[in-house]
Amino acid sequence: MGRYLKVWYAALLLAGTQPAMAADHADTIRRKFDQPSAGVFIVAHRGCHNASPQQKLAAAPENSLAALEHCVRLGVDMMELDVRRSADGALVVIHDATVDRTTDGRGKVADLTLAQLQALRLKQNMGAQMSPELTDEHLSTLAQMLAAARGRIMINLDIKDDDIYAQTIAEATAHGMARYVLVKSFVNLDAAGVGADDPAFAAVPYMPIVGAWTGKGEGASAAQVVTRQLAAQRRPAGVELVFLPREQLAPVRKLAAAGGVRLWANTLTSVGVISVIGMGGDLEALRTSGRAWGDLIGAGVDTIQTDEPGPLLAFLKRQGIRH
Repeated sequence: MGRYLKVWYAALLLAGTQPAMAADHADTIRRKFDQPSAGVFIVAHRGCHNASPQQKLAAAPENSLAALEHCVRLGVDMMELDVRRSADGALVVIHDATVDRTTDGRGKVADLTLAQLQALRLKQNMGAQMSPELTDEHLSTLAQMLAAARGRIMINLDIKDDDIYAQTIAEATAHGMARYVLVKSFVNLDAAGVGADDPAFAAVPYMPIVGAWTGKGEGASAAQVVTRQLAAQRRPAGVELVFLPREQLAPVRKLAAAGGVRLWANTLTSVGVISVIGMGGDLEALRTSGRAWGDLIGAGVDTIQTDEPGPLLAFLKRQGIRH
């Protein structure tokens, strides 16, 4: 049994014996998430998989129980993870449609049974040629991740296939995690409805993702999309930005502030995803003692999804933003 699978069992037992303590901590994180003025909220992309030498943490496989445990030790607020379905209907945590990059196996996730998937060993960190070494960690089910996270950290569910949204949300609800997960979807001016009012998302916090695809109409802007989304009967948890033109940031920031919702930025330059064009990401932040993160915070961003949660936490502490 892998080291962090043992930790998962320990966490499950702890959750069962001390539910009040776990709920209190989880509610503290959720209250912070609901109050943008409560401070910068840190989201670890695919978990805390990069090494954090300052915090004496080695690398861990992405989307693994080990990566979740590292996030808890660091004090990260939320872990982002990816959900897919196996051939026999189980929900598993893996980013790619195939197992090739991150495990010692080959093939499509949708073509492999849960038993076949869990027999595979995870590669270190992000796998592929950059980190080909195998670990003792194995691919996790969503149920295992939710059990390990309960009462300790919030979870952003990146649901990879449209036909598993209902099953994923039902599983989160069954594990007592409906209040402590976040579900998102891409929106634009041409969307049929307003995301937060979609019955599919009624049981969980929801956040629309807004970016350069704002709509087909001439002159469509992110502000128009955000205005429509914030008019929902049920308030969204925030607004996530992806590849937003820099000149559109200020209007969106004002709308998010007026609506009392979080403004979420991605600084994921290692996978080519940033939120505001021209404002940099993790790699630039590491080269400049955190300046790219500071610029986003100074521009009104209050939630950052990063592949470098350890250095980001250290930066926030140096700036007196987080204790």
